[in-house]
Amino acid sequence: MFIGLDFGTTNSALAVAPEHGAARLVPVRHGEETLPTFRSILYFDDEERDPNGRPHAFAGPAAMDAYLMTGADGRLIQSIKSWLANPTFTATSIFGSRFTLENLVGFVVARLVDATEEAGALAQAMLTGPVVVGRPARFVRNSLGTPDTGHDDLAVSRLRGALAGVRIPQVHFEFEPVAAAYAYEASLVRDELVLIGDFGGGTSDFCLLHVGPGLRGLKDRGETIVGVSGVGIAGDAFDARIVEHAVAPRLGKGTSYASGGKTLPVPSWLYDTMKRWHQLSMINTGKTRRMLEEISQTAEAPAEVAGLLSLIAGERGFALYRAVEAAKVALSDADAVRLGFETGPVTIDAEIARADFDRWIAPELAEIEACVVRLLEETGIAPAQVDRVFLTGGSAFIPAVRRLFSDRFGPEKLAGGGELTSVATGLALAARQRFGA
Repeated sequence: MFIGLDFGTTNSALAVAPEHGAARLVPVRHGEETLPTFRSILYFDDEERDPNGRPHAFAGPAAMDAYLMTGADGRLIQSIKSWLANPTFTATSIFGSRFTLENLVGFVVARLVDATEEAGALAQAMLTGPVVVGRPARFVRNSLGTPDTGHDDLAVSRLRGALAGVRIPQVHFEFEPVAAAYAYEASLVRDELVLIGDFGGGTSDFCLLHVGPGLRGLKDRGETIVGVSGVGIAGDAFDARIVEHAVAPRLGKGTSYASGGKTLPVPSWLYDTMKRWHQLSMINTGKTRRMLEEISQTAEAPAEVAGLLSLIAGERGFALYRAVEAAKVALSDADAVRLGFETGPVTIDAEIARADFDRWIAPELAEIEACVVRLLEETGIAPAQVDRVFLTGGSAFIPAVRRLFSDRFGPEKLAGGGELTSVATGLALAARQRFGA
């Protein structure tokens, strides 16, 4: 079998391709459920230890179950992929044990394999044969918007090391948008110049390339790639805008408190941290809790500050994320939705209009559009020369995102399908094309 591994910021997936025919996802089992993807999330419980006495790592849906059962008693970790390019984050201490970033990545991948009904065959195939793994076109860009090659190389090296640590030694990387192109290409009867837009949790990646039946025999698709680009903005950034505008103001953002005869604003860094819910556990310290307890005593909005304290101290970040994500998804089909969430004495019942959401995410949309324009300019390709625009990933469903491409290329050129799984199946097809007979 030919194996593709999509290790994502939010979800991960495995796919396999036979010698001939279509690639398929390898479903994961959780209780009585069969799931197409595996949440890239870890949970550690101090009471659950492995044979070496280190905290046991729950991953995927098992991590979600364990977190919801024990909540603040454990440590929840998500968006691990987003740290790969950060040289300052090398390891973390969890209940007295040190875990490297590579350890954390390895836990997710190993538990993903174990959760499939084909775990034994997959593990053996991964140990002895090549595995094609997805990577963003750009893990990071510097403040000028240009590729940051050094940090990109660091991220790739760390991901390779993490996979080697869980007995996947023969790793071959493929750009995630190129992998999506393999999946799209499987249905084509003629060659096309395609723009692939892959929207993940942490990055949006774009690739211009030639695809079609006339190119399927190539071992190396490098010569068919016209250009690649990417930006560190995607689903997480859109979630952050909902938190900023619909949640944070109801938890004391913009209010003040009295201290030493002065009127001071409730610290804004608390609300900046809230935009990345998985970072809330990092500020759940005695110092932060004491500070908020003191602020609440003289606060202009004491109940709201108490709600913020409850959110942090109660490790409610994941619950908030689920409510925010649900509202964002619902906005793809509705003109307005309600976001409901309770934390301490605060009950949030916010109506979010799609028009407001579009306005909130306008800066991110502008950066995505600028990235696409830059790619077209760098390659000398005019929009009229592009035959098709294939959008994949969860944010491909957002109407404002689709409108950005529709306005530039024409609505008749937009295509999609398998938005959450096309990268994984494309990676398996890429593995077959590279290493098949």
